[in-house]
Amino acid sequence: MKVVNLKQAILQAWKERWSDYQWAINMKRFFPRGATWDILNLAEALLEQAMIGPSPNPLILSYLKYAISSQMVSYSTVLMAISKFDDFSRDLCVQSLLEIMDMFCDRLSCHGKIKFPSTGMDTIPYWNLLPPKKPIKEVLTSVFTKVLEKGWVDSRSIHIFDTLLHMGGVYWFCNNLVKELLKETRKEHTLRAVELLYAIFCLDMHQLTLTLLGHILPNLLTDSSKWHTLMDPPGKALAKLSVWCALSSYSSHSKVQASARQKKRHREDIEDYISLFPLDDTQPSKLMRLLSSNEEDSNILSSPNRSMSSSLSASQLHTVSMRDPLNRVLANLFLLISSILGAKTAGTHTQFVQWFMEECVECLEQGSRGSILQFMPFTMVSELVKVSTMSSPKIVLAITDLSLPLGRRVAAKAIAAL
Repeated sequence: MKVVNLKQAILQAWKERWSDYQWAINMKRFFPRGATWDILNLAEALLEQAMIGPSPNPLILSYLKYAISSQMVSYSTVLMAISKFDDFSRDLCVQSLLEIMDMFCDRLSCHGKIKFPSTGMDTIPYWNLLPPKKPIKEVLTSVFTKVLEKGWVDSRSIHIFDTLLHMGGVYWFCNNLVKELLKETRKEHTLRAVELLYAIFCLDMHQLTLTLLGHILPNLLTDSSKWHTLMDPPGKALAKLSVWCALSSYSSHSKVQASARQKKRHREDIEDYISLFPLDDTQPSKLMRLLSSNEEDSNILSSPNRSMSSSLSASQLHTVSMRDPLNRVLANLFLLISSILGAKTAGTHTQFVQWFMEECVECLEQGSRGSILQFMPFTMVSELVKVSTMSSPKIVLAITDLSLPLGRRVAAKAIAAL
């Protein structure tokens, strides 16, 4: 087969299943050395052929990665080729492009001053953003305070937050930002803070959600000395943020795996979720041991031997995999919420879980993707209908999985008790 153009050469390599090394040798043999690969637009031609279908072509992508690593093509031409891709509905293609960019993003540099055409402003240098000899917690607090006052997150602040996330770790970062939210007593500022924190958490939504739902919320809800921090308005704002993060992470984590950049981030501050929430139902859950550790509430909350199988949920009947950390965290969080709702005494932590459930229902009515209510024990329905804001047949039908016979029986019983 005589090769007459670049596209034809790429297609021949794909049809004959050449390896990346074999492809590179044959490409140099097909084309003379007079013109560089950048002039021939090799990167753009490879990306165009790799992104034709709903998912990227792994073989052609391997050719592009080999061309980048062997410096057949320059980084700038690869970036130009990637910038022409605009079909962001194809998640797998977007993920592949991000992985390609991650191969060389730390090697890029920009010298000189470039002005934005629309504003005439100089670009902002993002190196050396953190002030020297200043504790990172003070930096986090001051930057978040400025962002909260402005009401929006600028690119400089995003880079600072990302640096702090890398330096302090996921738990430190999430815990301190939640503390900043709980300090706020002005209602309009707490609502603004929720939107800003949700945007900031997008730096690593999945891991920050695991930390928020698996560590921070259980500690706040089981420690009576911290219940006063959950009062309205900061407590209600935290409930809203928790639901938003849970829905966002649950609806996306099963479809798109962590990017290559996120995989590089250290996870030493995240506990092993399998040990935190054991797969063996005969073992006492660490969360339930935490619940029972508070002596004054030991009779109110669940017993230390309570396991996930003791309160059946729709997720279990649908055989949702509990080996997934997020599924396991959600299941145990709803067990904790069920224990609090069924307790004989109430407090600000009880009001918090009511706000949490109300936000779940509100997001469900707005058509949010991926319902986390499937992890709610069926026994919670009878407790929820006792709350005045949730005592309606419409809400009972919304929070109950009517596709299951048990769900229909629970919903009928709850409606009959209204």
